[in-house]
Amino acid sequence: MPKAVKGVLLQCDPPQMAMILKINRESNNSYIIEEINDRTCVVKEAKVDELKHRVKQLMDVAMGAGDEEDDDQDSDLD
Repeated sequence: MPKAVKGVLLQCDPPQMAMILKINRESNNSYIIEEINDRTCVVKEAKVDELKHRVKQLMDVAMGAGDEEDDDQDSDLD
């Protein structure tokens, strides 16, 4: 019998989508339910906050932000 999984439509720019796909691959596909195009995918509802946090960490590392910056700015994943 098939099981249903709650999902959230996630839209972002292509560089962020590349990060999301990388995170998904490294975690044995535990985040993405369906990849729609280079800007849109469906993510497991229970994993959205965790995925946002991991993308933010990758972006901070890529931009050279240090741990001393403690701002609560969200990424463009909304």
